[in-house]
Amino acid sequence: MTPTPLEIVVATSTPQKEHNSNENGADATAATANPSVATVTTKSSGSDTDKVSLSAAEATQSATSPPDIGSTRVGSDMLIMTPEQIAEAYEKTVQEEERKRVKAEERGWFFRKLNLRNAPTALRDRLLLIVGKILRFILHLDMHGGTTGNNTNFVGGLIDFLAGSLGGAAQVYVSQPLDTVKVKLQTFPEAYKGMLDCFFSTYRKDGVMRGLYAGSLPAVFANVAENSVLFAAYGGCQKFVTYVVDKELTSELTTTENACAGSLAACFSTLTLCPTELIKCKLQALREMKHFVEPTADIRTPWTLTRYIWRTEGIRGFYRGLGSTFVREMPGYFFFFGSYEGTRELLRSKDQTKDEIGPVRTMIAGATGGVCLWTSTFPADVIKSRIQVKNLNEGMFTVGADIVKREGVLALYRGLLPSVLRTIPATATLFVVYEYTKKALHGTLSQ
Repeated sequence: MTPTPLEIVVATSTPQKEHNSNENGADATAATANPSVATVTTKSSGSDTDKVSLSAAEATQSATSPPDIGSTRVGSDMLIMTPEQIAEAYEKTVQEEERKRVKAEERGWFFRKLNLRNAPTALRDRLLLIVGKILRFILHLDMHGGTTGNNTNFVGGLIDFLAGSLGGAAQVYVSQPLDTVKVKLQTFPEAYKGMLDCFFSTYRKDGVMRGLYAGSLPAVFANVAENSVLFAAYGGCQKFVTYVVDKELTSELTTTENACAGSLAACFSTLTLCPTELIKCKLQALREMKHFVEPTADIRTPWTLTRYIWRTEGIRGFYRGLGSTFVREMPGYFFFFGSYEGTRELLRSKDQTKDEIGPVRTMIAGATGGVCLWTSTFPADVIKSRIQVKNLNEGMFTVGADIVKREGVLALYRGLLPSVLRTIPATATLFVVYEYTKKALHGTLSQ
């Protein structure tokens, strides 16, 4: 209910008038004698007083502007206003606040309707619900005498496959810019002075999406294909190694035994990785490799480049560099999974398992695994990139010897710095997404 003008005047003016009548009679007489100046005296701490003088113009401006309702402004603006002006200003302020409240409620209703704030969580929960129903249905078939075989192992492999796919996709978008720099430095070292020169030169010439993130689509396919197969095979190879060493559970495997399982799993992932990584590397070095292809060839997109390779080289063209990829992957993933599992073992407390160390320690273990992978196998990666981008027909040992002869031994490690910088966040993201996706999917089976 809006107060009357008289109630507002009584509430705001009476204490001030009483105060002024007791202590400021002389000031009131002076104000009457000089009507162009209105003087209001307020008392602060002790006996000190502050005087505020308002000119006639200032008084008129204050009378026409609405007061700040609910603020700490006191007295002087209110005292020089008539009761009608005070009531009008109060009503305007109340109406403005009401309009703001209505607009805020309307916006809130709109966003609640869209559910944008909770959309990621809701989407995740719905996906987990759907996937969980599918996984439980597969287990249900086996428990009721179905013909699908040992579905428990199948579901475990499927969970590893899905978790590895999501981890691989997340890894690409974290690491793609530095991966582009790495490929350029490996294949065309004479074109750049170093990592920063390559990075900024690529950004200036081609921008972010067509430069630093060039080849991101095939990179996503490459990483999803590699990591889904890799982690699915890793789970199976862990079970195989567990059988070979005559243990009951995969959690009982030592660090070296886990490393051997990772190396075996790399055999399967390499076959899916080689074609997609070849497309990725060519797109990343597209500007530098134009004189290696026909002048009229359109190779700007993954699809047109794929058609060009199929037309000029056939299926063999997609597996160029397969030998060097095997040489990189198998020993590389021995160190990759060995250092990852070993770091998880070191970081866990006495009352914890490796799966309970938390996301931060999992990311540290993943980053350690990535650094060990690239530092141990980087020369093979340089040779692979040269063979794939420059369409070389020589074997990997011939290409490696030629690089050492022409450019020196250090050329086999050109691009190592951006690779190490890239792999720290990339593999940390890969493993934390993999582990927690796997945990979430296993949790759906018990619901």
